[in-house]
Amino acid sequence: MSIWHIIIKNNENDIFDKKISSSEEKYILNTVQLPDIPSAFGTNIFKEFRLSKIEPRDAVEDLLHLSLGVYTTDQVVSRKIYGFQEWSRHFKLYMPVTSLEKWENAKEDLEKLLSFLSGDKWEIYFRQKIIADGKQIKLLNDSNPKKIEKVALFSGGMDSFIGAIDLLESKNKVSFVSHYKRGADKSAQTKLYDSLRKKYGDDSFINYQFYLQPNQQHENATKEETSRARSFLFLCLGLIIANTLDEKIDFIVPENGLISLNVPLTGTRLSSHSTRTTHPYYLSTFKKVILELGINNKVINPYQWKTKGEMMIECDNQNLLKSLNAETLSCSHSENSRYSGMRPGIQCGYCVPCIIRQAAEKKGGIMGTKYVHNISQSVPSQKLVSGSDIRAFKLSLKRLETKSIRNIIFDILSSGPLPFENRNQLNEYINVYQRGMKEVKEFLE
Repeated sequence: MSIWHIIIKNNENDIFDKKISSSEEKYILNTVQLPDIPSAFGTNIFKEFRLSKIEPRDAVEDLLHLSLGVYTTDQVVSRKIYGFQEWSRHFKLYMPVTSLEKWENAKEDLEKLLSFLSGDKWEIYFRQKIIADGKQIKLLNDSNPKKIEKVALFSGGMDSFIGAIDLLESKNKVSFVSHYKRGADKSAQTKLYDSLRKKYGDDSFINYQFYLQPNQQHENATKEETSRARSFLFLCLGLIIANTLDEKIDFIVPENGLISLNVPLTGTRLSSHSTRTTHPYYLSTFKKVILELGINNKVINPYQWKTKGEMMIECDNQNLLKSLNAETLSCSHSENSRYSGMRPGIQCGYCVPCIIRQAAEKKGGIMGTKYVHNISQSVPSQKLVSGSDIRAFKLSLKRLETKSIRNIIFDILSSGPLPFENRNQLNEYINVYQRGMKEVKEFLE
């Protein structure tokens, strides 16, 4: 296991450097394109900001560059090569910021947030940002001319699509924020956006599709297959849009409660299988960090206490959901469908998100999604990789039959601590987990 020193720079006059020992590694990561220096990633984010005249305030602009650095770092340092037991890596990240005082105040919680999210050790060291020559003071013009009322993440998955329908049915004028790094993701997002415009009108919402793909062929880079820090970038992009429009605009993160808790199905699934994209502890820590930075937008998951099936049943436009649900994309590795002789973007049918999705479709009575493998008709062998998630669900469901509430609480807490104010809130977590697992049980049976 090697310590990686990640030096983030966003100004060509930044000469900061760090001496390291022979046993350590260093990566200088430029988050803007600098002359004669290969880019660490490809992105359209800055172009889209210019075209849309998005001018982030200082704190969220720093947050943008930090999120670009964190996500890229996560993708260019291989866990297998540099991680402890081929998993947990150790990063020391050096970040230029506008306000040292604010960022030092948020440092401890930020390190906890990133470590919880990616499973790595993160240490962050801040330094004063160099202000570019001739940088103009941002004028306080009307930053929300289209009168946007809510900002919501839109991945192209079922949950985000239901979230979009519910917001638009409530006559909210919304700005949707998407991130993609694969063609299948963008294709699904674009089809759904087009359909929503046909239904609700061109003026009902605006949307951003941000692309970011770290250069895994960059000098000193090694390819990492997981992308656990991606949600930090996704949250930051959405927050930047909300904050730039108005600090009073709510930022919506739509995700069902079972996926949000993401309780490990077996004791061996506490690392690579237990992602924490919208875990309640992660979101609560994210809220705490942005408040420490002086960012006041509320971050809300309105579906924390609902299963995926309940989200489908209670969606405010059932006809629209039925007609377009098959276009949404939930699969962990939909690009792999080409290996089965099908076009990229077909959902596998056997990964954890696909199993939970099919359970929800059965409960909601909405079918029609195409899967590479129809596990209702032909269950993959338990000896194959394609059968491992089904086997894990069945084992977990069998054990759940005889577990006490106390042991269920321990299972839920194994994926991370929970923020709750009283016993009733704790019961809400327990209940949504039990109901979500019951949906899966009814599907698999």
